[in-house]
Amino acid sequence: MERKTIGAWIIHHCRKLQGVTLSTQDYEEIAFAGKCGTMLNALAGTREVDVTMDRLQALAKANGISTKLELPSILQELQRQKLIDRSESEIAVLGLTTAQTLEQTATIFDDASPTQCEKAALDVAENVSELPVAKNDAKEYVSDTFHLPTKDTEEFLNQYTQIGFFDSENISGKDIYFNGNLFRHEDIGKINGVLSSLSSADEKKVVELSAKLKSTGCIPKKEAIGILDDVLYSKLSSIGFIDENTIGNEFGRFSFITRPASFSKFTNSAADDAFDLAKAFVTSLTYGMTSSPHGRGQIIMIEALMRKLIAGSWVGPATAIGQDYKVLEMKGVLEVKSASDGLFHMRLLKKEVGQLALLVITEGEASAEPLLQMPSVSATKYYGPEENRVIIRRKQAEPLKKGVAKLLSDLRTGGIR
Repeated sequence: MERKTIGAWIIHHCRKLQGVTLSTQDYEEIAFAGKCGTMLNALAGTREVDVTMDRLQALAKANGISTKLELPSILQELQRQKLIDRSESEIAVLGLTTAQTLEQTATIFDDASPTQCEKAALDVAENVSELPVAKNDAKEYVSDTFHLPTKDTEEFLNQYTQIGFFDSENISGKDIYFNGNLFRHEDIGKINGVLSSLSSADEKKVVELSAKLKSTGCIPKKEAIGILDDVLYSKLSSIGFIDENTIGNEFGRFSFITRPASFSKFTNSAADDAFDLAKAFVTSLTYGMTSSPHGRGQIIMIEALMRKLIAGSWVGPATAIGQDYKVLEMKGVLEVKSASDGLFHMRLLKKEVGQLALLVITEGEASAEPLLQMPSVSATKYYGPEENRVIIRRKQAEPLKKGVAKLLSDLRTGGIR
């Protein structure tokens, strides 16, 4: 695997580990390297920056990192890797792209002397992204490649699926492993494999939905269910044939559907957008184009706005800037500062994320039509396809998140030097 792909799987697995309670310490290095990568990604922008302690603390909290139990050791490791330099009042952070952040995550993982169990978890996840793999074949591969006893291999594979590193389905009496990256790239063989398993009536529904998504790029979830039905929708979403993206706020959750290959037209979405930053950016921008009233800062000239942001300039002032990009603030993609009377300015900190978002909006399949239809309410949360796919498959409860307003205040007042 490429180094950035290894880093992407570390981030993916770290997120999965945060959602389970384990009685084993077999995945400590994945968890630690993943949190280091998450924190580094939140801190680093395209150019070298000095981050205040207030902003550091706010970014850690916004990304689910304990400021007392985890942040000190993470900062120590980032400094050991010469990625940051610390003083009493601020932290100097190297300028890094998302791909470079993922490569550094892989280096941190390697330096931590991971177990064979952890290495296998990354390797198998990549393999079952290409094609579904039978459990017996995976067991033989892991045992031979990583020199693990057959009994241990069986246990580890069971743990991998329980944690959610990848999924398992019993088909005709055989356990089959796969994950949601199967349809990231156009592959007629994989698509035909899905269609061939459907009835003729369901196949017509899938063809209709695919045609709709190709022509408009994105449709509301309720429209997709109207074309399919609840059962077929759940099936296609759970295997990653379609992507469900969700905006969440105090008024509820609003979901829309895209094709997995839409982003991979421009990038290896499993790696280059491992943090779902470009997807979140496209969602927020689309909201600004389609739902934000003119008086609060509706986006009219998207290309001009994006090119100014990508050039590193501040844009604004507008009321919408303080409301529509909160997720991106908390992920370190944008810096927002108050102007006056409820108006705000913003600037882009991660140039390559803005470039990818602009490509998807202006050159992607969805360029001619609005990507998203949703009520006129501000977006405070973003749920990517993987999170939604897991919820559909496992019916997991959504954790409550509090203190968004406080975190945003800390970010906006802390600033970057």
